[in-house]
Amino acid sequence: MKDELLLEMRNIRKSFGPNVVLDDVSISLRRGEVLGLIGENGAGKSTLIKILCGIYPKDSGEIRIHEKPVDIKNARDAQELGISTIYQELSVLENLTAVQNIFINRELVKGKDGIFSALNEKEMQAIADRILHQEMKTRIPINQPTELLSLAQKQMIEIARIVYADAQIIIMDEPTASLQAKERDELFKIIRELQAKGCGIIFISHHLDELLEICDSIAILRDGHKVSEGSAKQFTVDQIIEQMIGETLKKKYVKSDCKIGKELLCVDHLGLEGVYDNVSFSLHRGEVLGIIGLEGCGKNEVLRTLFGLYTPTAGRIKMNGEEIQNKNVKAAMNHRFAFLPAERKVEGLFLQRDLAWNMSIAAIDKVMKKRTIMAKLEDEQAKISIKQLKIKTEGPKQGISSLSGGNQQKVMLARWMMTDADVFMMEEPTRGIDVNAKTEVYAAIADCVEKGNGVIVVSSEEEEVLGICDRIIVMRNGEISAVFNANETNAAEIKKCAVRAEADSEEIAQ
Repeated sequence: MKDELLLEMRNIRKSFGPNVVLDDVSISLRRGEVLGLIGENGAGKSTLIKILCGIYPKDSGEIRIHEKPVDIKNARDAQELGISTIYQELSVLENLTAVQNIFINRELVKGKDGIFSALNEKEMQAIADRILHQEMKTRIPINQPTELLSLAQKQMIEIARIVYADAQIIIMDEPTASLQAKERDELFKIIRELQAKGCGIIFISHHLDELLEICDSIAILRDGHKVSEGSAKQFTVDQIIEQMIGETLKKKYVKSDCKIGKELLCVDHLGLEGVYDNVSFSLHRGEVLGIIGLEGCGKNEVLRTLFGLYTPTAGRIKMNGEEIQNKNVKAAMNHRFAFLPAERKVEGLFLQRDLAWNMSIAAIDKVMKKRTIMAKLEDEQAKISIKQLKIKTEGPKQGISSLSGGNQQKVMLARWMMTDADVFMMEEPTRGIDVNAKTEVYAAIADCVEKGNGVIVVSSEEEEVLGICDRIIVMRNGEISAVFNANETNAAEIKKCAVRAEADSEEIAQ
């Protein structure tokens, strides 16, 4: 079965104006194969996939399905050819239930009267229950609006939609970005079941260890060219990185060695009813503090409370020794807090605006004179940040939506640096960005603390917090289960404390 070609993309070329995005790129996919498509942000991966999905037309080249040439003009053509995609930016409709999202545009009806037939809700619920609960082993409520579900649960609904569609060619763009370890293992189990059914899967991820674990073969893109391909067994992580960036990555994690200073922030027995309780910690100038734990442990909500998005039901917050109340976002900003949400495209960026606008919006007074925004001053400020953070862009007026994920994240950092904030709070600051861009984000975090600021990083990756943080708080079920100095612990110890109470973890260690 694995000898049968499902897909060939031959000599694909694509340009946007004078910018050549793909130059003579070819890939192939066989039945039951998982192909890892790898490259930095901007390497051409997304463009290649969008051509396959009918979103972009190719300039030249050929696409063959089952060894026959096809012309994919739009998303409908792709769907009819058995191509389905799970994008990094989730497409679930939050006012609809899991059942409705799974069957959208594929609804089952009673009778044969077409659009006049009643929906067969009972059968759709039974199928959704089988896929989500029996096959995928989730506990997702199928009749609850998805806006009430976690990011990981929404991701699983996207995957369930693909499973129901019975696609032959499945594209997964960063499918594990919002998943915890257990959920990732369940996803890999589903992928292997799809392989057994003869599906071909194109798997895109910046988690290189995952790629080597789940993929049969690998194709590496750099600057619009395919630079390497072969069996996944032929590659190591270091070899992949070298092919991706064209050089050896000297240091994956960047950590400041500046001296930790005075206490900047004190959180005293903070609580949010039903979410977390009795959370106490301090943050010092020049310190990077990590908060880690499983999905739903309360780590994100702690940051959002500090930024005025939630009102605490218990506890106190002190800044530079004085008690403060961040009743809303404006109050938090006045107290010199900055916040980078995990979902930058949903909560952080203004996608219809340009780079300069997105940078200056939180510090608008710096680019205004007599209540008027000075475009020249705004551009000058943006150029300083572009140079400082090594943002790859055509200039301050480039649309923010056209930047890669890593560069968008650096624009978000630049925005808050312009506010002269003291406390930088970041949710999953490197989610969905390539290995080189991650290193540059880590360098920007190090730059923040070297200026005397404090940084709090919420992450789902043990290795990341170990690599960039000074201290690490582990949360479990809404409470702090352990606090470690980063240089005195390891990933296994952190993981144990995230899934068990501290006492249980100590018992395991003994």
